[in-house]
Amino acid sequence: MKKLSPIALAISAVLVLTACNDKEEKKSPSQVLAKVNDAEITVHQLNFVLAQTPNASPEQKQQILEQLVDQELLVEKAAELKLDREPNIVQAIEAAKRQILAQAAAERVIGKPAEPSKAAIDEFYAKNPGLFADRKTYDFVMFALPKAAYSEAIAAQLNTSTTPMQVKAVLDAAKIQFESNESSRAAEQLPMQMLPKFAAMNQGDILAMAEGDKMVLLQLKASHAAPVAPADAEPLIKRYLSSNAAQENAKAKLKALQAAAKIEYLQKFASAPVAAPAVANAGNASATDDSLKAGLKGLK
Repeated sequence: MKKLSPIALAISAVLVLTACNDKEEKKSPSQVLAKVNDAEITVHQLNFVLAQTPNASPEQKQQILEQLVDQELLVEKAAELKLDREPNIVQAIEAAKRQILAQAAAERVIGKPAEPSKAAIDEFYAKNPGLFADRKTYDFVMFALPKAAYSEAIAAQLNTSTTPMQVKAVLDAAKIQFESNESSRAAEQLPMQMLPKFAAMNQGDILAMAEGDKMVLLQLKASHAAPVAPADAEPLIKRYLSSNAAQENAKAKLKALQAAAKIEYLQKFASAPVAAPAVANAGNASATDDSLKAGLKGLK
């Protein structure tokens, strides 16, 4: 961090006063913090950036101000080189503008959903014991093999395999190439819909699930009880329910906008993806849910 001069400290002090005491002194739109050639860096430009860094120290404010000066130098150089006329840069500027406007419209139209009630939080806790009251951590041995190599005959042999060595023996005997590793995961790091299946597993049990062109075998090495009390779970549940409500609200509002608009695709590159049927062992689990795929990737 650069050592601040008395002038820089004075500027930082002014910024703190204007940011924290709007009632005492109204900020002027032309309040200048720095000049770069003929351009001016104002307190409003700095405050816009500081909105992303709450409670910034004077040193951080000075650092951001210096970054704005550097940015202005580069903007002026871009204008000198006429970069704003290059097609790819024009498109990038337009894309950024559209993104900003779309985000602003989403915040205005979709709004913020109401906070979940205490009753809804308690209900979620009770309906998901695998995440809370009966929460566990799991140690797995994972085997990844080509989906085409997995068959009912292999599944039948794996049903009697209770150790990693036995699983490897079955795959080696069938001349199936595979990768294996070990991984530990807490309940919340696994797909929520699959938690009852994982919770019911005994040591040595296997869940086989399709993921793309691979078949993933998860053999339980061990599990350990790690319950979460209602008071500790409440903020986590509140965040989850709020996020879920926001997503559902956004989907509904966007669906209404789509219904009110005239939308015509003149070209489509692909149809909506169709989930492939899952092959499961010792758990009869579905692998068609997106959260399941995300959970499996986390095990790798």
